[in-house]
Amino acid sequence: MTVRVVLPLPLDQAFTYCVPEALEREVQVGCRVLVPFGPRRLTGLVVGAGDEATADAQGRRLKAILDVLDDEPSFTDEMLRLTRWMADYYVCGWGEVARAALPSGTDIESRQRILRTEAPAGPWADHPLGGPVLRYLDAHGDATLQALRQQHPGVPLSLLRRLERDGLVRIETEQTAPRVQVKTEKHLRFAPAFRHPGAVLDLKQQLRGHRQIAVVETLAGFRAEGQPTPRQADVLTRANAAASTVRSLVDKGILEVVEREVIRTPLGDLADVPPPPARTLHPAQQAALERITAAIERGTFEAFLLHGVTGSGKTEVYIAALKAVLARGQTGIVLVPEIALTPQTVRRFRAHFGDRIAVLHSRMSLGERYDAWRHLRSGRFQVVIGPRSAVLAPLSNLGLIVVDEEHEPSYKQFDPAPRYHARDVAVMRAHMNDAVCILGSATPSLESFANARAGKYTLLAMPERVPVPGRPAAPLPTVEVVDLTLERKKHRLHGAFSQTLLDAIGQRLERREQVILLQNRRGYAPVLECHACGFAPMCPDCSVTLTYHKPMRHLRCHYCGRTAPLPSTCPRCGAAEMKRLGTGTQRVEEELATHLPHARILRMDLDTTRRKDAHHAILSRFGRGEADILLGTQMVAKGLDFGRVTLVGVIDADAGMLLPDFRAEERTFQLLTQVAGRAGRAELPGEVLLQTRNPDHTALRFSRRHDYEGFVEAILPERRQFGYPPFGRLVGLEFRGPQEQAVVELAEAWTAQLATLCRPLPGVQVLGPEPAFIGRIKRQYRYHTLIKAPRHVPAADLARALRRTRSALGAPPRGCHVGIDVDPVGLF
Repeated sequence: MTVRVVLPLPLDQAFTYCVPEALEREVQVGCRVLVPFGPRRLTGLVVGAGDEATADAQGRRLKAILDVLDDEPSFTDEMLRLTRWMADYYVCGWGEVARAALPSGTDIESRQRILRTEAPAGPWADHPLGGPVLRYLDAHGDATLQALRQQHPGVPLSLLRRLERDGLVRIETEQTAPRVQVKTEKHLRFAPAFRHPGAVLDLKQQLRGHRQIAVVETLAGFRAEGQPTPRQADVLTRANAAASTVRSLVDKGILEVVEREVIRTPLGDLADVPPPPARTLHPAQQAALERITAAIERGTFEAFLLHGVTGSGKTEVYIAALKAVLARGQTGIVLVPEIALTPQTVRRFRAHFGDRIAVLHSRMSLGERYDAWRHLRSGRFQVVIGPRSAVLAPLSNLGLIVVDEEHEPSYKQFDPAPRYHARDVAVMRAHMNDAVCILGSATPSLESFANARAGKYTLLAMPERVPVPGRPAAPLPTVEVVDLTLERKKHRLHGAFSQTLLDAIGQRLERREQVILLQNRRGYAPVLECHACGFAPMCPDCSVTLTYHKPMRHLRCHYCGRTAPLPSTCPRCGAAEMKRLGTGTQRVEEELATHLPHARILRMDLDTTRRKDAHHAILSRFGRGEADILLGTQMVAKGLDFGRVTLVGVIDADAGMLLPDFRAEERTFQLLTQVAGRAGRAELPGEVLLQTRNPDHTALRFSRRHDYEGFVEAILPERRQFGYPPFGRLVGLEFRGPQEQAVVELAEAWTAQLATLCRPLPGVQVLGPEPAFIGRIKRQYRYHTLIKAPRHVPAADLARALRRTRSALGAPPRGCHVGIDVDPVGLF
């Protein structure tokens, strides 16, 4: 018996392994298996039966799988089809996609450890690479191959083999255990002979140890409270006893220890959400829901673009549609663009669906993600909520996928492969399951809007905010553009704040209303510059300036994380003053405290949300009214619903607007429109102030009027002229490596080969290679090539050209990498 196995490697093929007779009954398609691969052992996925005839014809001796890691398949046929499609479309290995769909920490692999012997280095001491390796091992004793290559990039395994042959090192292969497993805890109960009503009294007379008697009495107390099998830890705490006392009672046959699984979950504080009052849907909501539920009842695939202004009640439509799906015994997926939105979304859905909901996101612990994944697979949960990776949740009988804020670029995976877009995968997965997909947004991506116009998606419009019980619908907030250039001329600019914005904030504080401020740049000052010679500290590993972070008094690179102390004088000329240019969230917070000393401020950016559940804690405090101002990066711009927020201020509306990316205008319009929608969502009217130095910019003109259709009509002609989406296809290629010349040669070889293979495809252009906008990140030089193709050129033709190029050129030089990004959302 043979099987085909895909491995978590950037390879386009499956490998055939034979199955030992002892494992034949355990191996099923969709199961994970441990297999040998060269000198390593890897966790692979069985994707089908092997072809023994082909192996025999080629005279190959097949290797045998070593173990079967699943009692039941990790992948259903549906998930195998979906992951195979993703591998084909996004031009990556099937095993890479499978790894992305599995919970982290479950792999079993092997790694090579290099150990130094006592033999003297001899001539090797002067070897340019061998000498440093031996000195590193002398200092550390041993190291994994990965750790050794981090210190000495480019160390080939052949060199280590030569050192081993000369007796200087020893290479061992060790197998790693899974980092996450099922968690259990001990529970106690009386043995069957001691469960009758008089047993406790008899035991108290028989037992002599007072601790044993205390445990028996405590366990009886739990039983009287309706807990016949409490946790051992609870019993010991209440009885003030030790585990040895329990072991003694177990040895005597009085008690039994029962191992029970512990479900690790991040939803502990959301367990008891009160059910919401019944609400009547607004006519536009009802009309949209009727179209959606008709498709659900038909049991056929249909994709809907739910275009509703901020506050139009899109979430209520999602909830009602999900109820219809669950009533049919089916399951659903709800995608949100940011982890910060997950707790608020979960709270709303949990109020309707209780404990049928699971959460999946990267801020959860390995154990929490593993437990959620297993119980989704088993059917214990029928709904999953989370960011992009939740689209790969192991749900069966899928009926609905919701992609909220579908325009958000965070739905695109950048690194590592697969570089998929969760919105597009959601549409395909719904299609494969004859399910319904809802794409919701107040500012849809131009690709989705074009698909709706072309009839590929069904457009559902909700152009008005919905009323809530007791009051009419809140109007959209008024938007005012503040020209910072004029404010400066009139001496009305105070740091990052115009006098207009400061006055508006002060009025809200007097009325005990709340304010949201957006500054889409973290840190204190993005650039530190010498006023005398113009020197600015750069990251030695990346082509960017270091950002000043005032609380830690250090400089930090926002790309690689490297930190450096704040210089007291200019390192180049010795001048005493280093100017702090630009404004980050820390500087805005400091200026706010200076101008409005009594204001209670919460800052929400990557620096304040690194800890688990930090997003939820900050938003909960703001929701309870413990702060007047919520200041943050783009994570405060979407999905938040706080009734007392009446002012939204954008500190620098130009941030990101002038980047060399054809989507810069679109993203700016979306961000400004979304953050504006946070104001005036209840009975209090809202106002939005956009500070800018480009008041006539297209994105600002249409944001001011909440005019999405007008903005679309204004920028579509340029997209059409240059063949950018939605009128063309794009594939981005990134070439990177530690040596610039090697990267250039790799990029040129790939680009030339692609140009040759794409020549027969009408209208396809291969542009590049060019240095990336940020030419070096984490000591890796970066070059880009772009493939532009008309929409009528099939994506499969482009994928074929990419795979043929990779096959023709083989593996890149050591240390170099080629990244293929199909349908990129950014080009810089």
